[in-house]
Amino acid sequence: MENTNYTIALLIDTDNVSSKYMGALEKELIVLGKVTYRRMYGDFARKGAEGWRNIVNEYSITPVQQYTYTTGKNATDSRMVIDAMDILYSRNVNAFCLLSSDSDFTGLAKRLRESNIFVIGAGERKTPQSFVKACDRFFVLEDLIAKDENKKKQEPQKKKPEQKPAETAPANKKKSKMETTVEEQPLTREEVEDFAVRILESTSGARCSLEQLINKIFQAYPQFDFKSFGAKKSYDFFSEKKFKITSGENSNLFIELNS
Repeated sequence: MENTNYTIALLIDTDNVSSKYMGALEKELIVLGKVTYRRMYGDFARKGAEGWRNIVNEYSITPVQQYTYTTGKNATDSRMVIDAMDILYSRNVNAFCLLSSDSDFTGLAKRLRESNIFVIGAGERKTPQSFVKACDRFFVLEDLIAKDENKKKQEPQKKKPEQKPAETAPANKKKSKMETTVEEQPLTREEVEDFAVRILESTSGARCSLEQLINKIFQAYPQFDFKSFGAKKSYDFFSEKKFKITSGENSNLFIELNS
């Protein structure tokens, strides 16, 4: 059975990995637990850092600016290691996720494991084996993207509603291009149910308390409201074709996958 109750510190080396993987990685981390620290490190004034700058608000990440003063000296690595040790000694987390394709973090991963910390690595296929082997769990980012794309292809295509002519917005209310709204990215029942399936598949016997599952869903989708899907109670939301809900001791409800 995989532990799904980690408290995770996510540290991102933006110099050595693309921002396009962030969404897919976040989904995996939420399955494993709660991400409390979200920090990204790099020189965000440099050309090519636009991708990371644009998703700061979307994923609630704290950027840590590191200016590049000298060629060959990696200030990003040093600051990330220092912060990792500060977080370690705070004893606020029991897991770290190091998002990087750089072998320079091999030593940090080993040091964290020596302190009985669960270390999750995430990097592209070019990541050296030394870093991969130093982690308890390693996500290949290209594989996460491919998995997400395959799921989207398998989902039935919905007919898009006709778009009305755009109205000109007042200059002082113009929306930032860096952010999208809940209206622009509506949450679908299929998306939530697919996430619930992933959570249950990671638990023993594909079963857990309904309360625990609902909390996981809120972590992944803070805007989730079962009433907006026509359900009067939380357990009414889940399709009987995919899920089975049973009552346990003290009237606690449990949810499992239908066989």
